[in-house]
Amino acid sequence: MTRVRASDYEDKKRTILQRAAGLIARKGFDHATMLDVANACGTSKSHLYHYFPSKEELLFAILHEHITAQAEELRRIVALPLPAEERFNQFVESFMRGAARSRDEHVMLMNDLKFLPKAQLAEIRALEVELVELLEGILREINPGLMTQEKVSKPYALLLFGMMIWTFSWYRRNGDITPAELGQRIAALFVHGFKDLPAG
Repeated sequence: MTRVRASDYEDKKRTILQRAAGLIARKGFDHATMLDVANACGTSKSHLYHYFPSKEELLFAILHEHITAQAEELRRIVALPLPAEERFNQFVESFMRGAARSRDEHVMLMNDLKFLPKAQLAEIRALEVELVELLEGILREINPGLMTQEKVSKPYALLLFGMMIWTFSWYRRNGDITPAELGQRIAALFVHGFKDLPAG
């Protein structure tokens, strides 16, 4: 009986996170109220506070779940026994697919991170730094000579990371290019350069 209740609790919590993410991504954290979230979830505000004692706790739960899952997958890819360029391609494709699949959460990560309390903000920032460092490590394997230059190693990783993150300010997954294809094109562009890309 306890297992059923625990499972039911987690299901309801996940529903709240998903619907809250859709609402906050659309309205912005500063404009969305807990009453708005409760209405979007078809529940009362008091019921919502049973799961999340504040709007900031709700925001942290959404962002932490999103970036933690992303980090776990990207760590797995980096550790694969494959050539560096192949892992790099998988890294970029996985990031793009994940961001497209969880676009609401991704938009919140771009726009609403600043509303977190300091300790929670630091926790999310630490995960973001780890993702950049994972990317920097693969780039160093692909071009050791370039990436051993301290003044450019971090900027190259940040340039690529910024390209991937901000793509979702305009990209829609129902367009002509799928998230996986977009990831492939970004990886090819970054590694081989625009001039040498094939037309197909």
